Amino acid sequence: MSLTPLNANPRGKPVGNRQDLMIINFYKTKILQQPTLTIKEVVKIISEELGIEQRTVQSTIAEYRNDKTIRSPDKTKIRATFKDKIDGFERDAIRRKVHEFWFRKQLPTLYKILIAVNEDPDLHTYRRSTLRMIIRDLNFVNVKCGRNSALIEREDIVLWRTKYIEEIRKYRSQGRSIYYLDETWVNAGDCNNRIWQYNIVTSHREAFESGLSTGVPNPTAKGKRLIVVHIGSEKGFVDGGLLVFESKKGSADYHEEMNGDVFLDWLKGVIPLLKDNSVIVMDNAPYHSVKSEKCPTLAWEKAEIENWLEEKGEQFNKPMNKIRLMDIVKRIKPRFNTYVVDEYVKSKNMTVLRTPPYHCEINPIELAWSSVKRYVKTNNTTFKLPDVKKLLIDGVNQCTPEMWKNFVQHVIKVEDRFWKVDLTIDDVMDNENLHVMTIGDISDSDDSSDSNDSSDSDDLGCKPLE
Repeated sequence: MSLTPLNANPRGKPVGNRQDLMIINFYKTKILQQPTLTIKEVVKIISEELGIEQRTVQSTIAEYRNDKTIRSPDKTKIRATFKDKIDGFERDAIRRKVHEFWFRKQLPTLYKILIAVNEDPDLHTYRRSTLRMIIRDLNFVNVKCGRNSALIEREDIVLWRTKYIEEIRKYRSQGRSIYYLDETWVNAGDCNNRIWQYNIVTSHREAFESGLSTGVPNPTAKGKRLIVVHIGSEKGFVDGGLLVFESKKGSADYHEEMNGDVFLDWLKGVIPLLKDNSVIVMDNAPYHSVKSEKCPTLAWEKAEIENWLEEKGEQFNKPMNKIRLMDIVKRIKPRFNTYVVDEYVKSKNMTVLRTPPYHCEINPIELAWSSVKRYVKTNNTTFKLPDVKKLLIDGVNQCTPEMWKNFVQHVIKVEDRFWKVDLTIDDVMDNENLHVMTIGDISDSDDSSDSNDSSDSDDLGCKPLE
């Protein structure tokens, strides 16, 4: 019996690439598990399990058997931006490349970083323009030091990071329990791409019908998605802290699936599971940072600003222009510019500590997520959401307290590296008697001193991130 109604694609509407890939993954899995099945039997099973009409399943399989590939339907492809193509660990590696130059007492420039990144076999290969966008997105700016130039992180980011490290070091010295929370996602189609080799197989067709492949990678369909929220410490994931729910929007960004109410409800259920007077580390996702109260902006009408100030007990002479009113708002705003989550956590005798933007490497739960996802991909053979959810839970249980302790120790070393590089930059600037003349955006002209003909730098064998 079909689990879902059979869906025939309307005439003129192309079969989606994601649907094609899901069918092929199911087909190869079934053939591998039951090699005696006929094509007709497999088509019927897949149709019933996926709720897709047999005619669609049959044509998709026939296309793949003939061409050893799946052609994309004739429709406009939505291309991912460079932000979607690189993860937090790649961003961290690129940032480290910049820091390594400072540790060697050398001034980093975009030209030098481009060469260093593209020579690293563990990193993607970038065009100069793409790398420049990534560097800018990591909050680096270009500074002019006399006749020289260098990449340096924005002052506000350095200050934020410095204060964060000061605070977390203080909390550790006080013996307070520190918990790290974050959200991630898992796709039903997540699996490792395997390239099988089998000496007895003499043809692609024979390999394919045996469930093997002699060079064609496994297709990977994204399928449905699970949104995951959890919290842990050096003692491991907190028992009872896992939240898993199915994505309804199918968005490429899981952050769109969360909102302040969902997150706060989850946090309220987690707080009783944590030790008293603990610290909760999180990033600055919008649903973590819902304001307790909206403060006036220049977009407000003048009367609204006046009413807000009067409600706060501020006295001022009328009439007063809006610019002066906003100056008063700016003075008292810190008292009211608070977050719902922070105030709730504070009421429970706990503290929220937020990581700087794009610093996932100082949150050990990111390493835990990597371990969990690796477990899911390694063991996912059915591509069914209920099975993937079970694998996810098993992956969380596989992440032991000993692993978490190592994750935290690794993050402490990363914090120390950040602390040292900021001090090193100060020393290099002072020792070389370099003083920042101007601060600006990162542009091609910033590297003119690195090469006699910097215009040829795009011919370094670079290619777009794929």
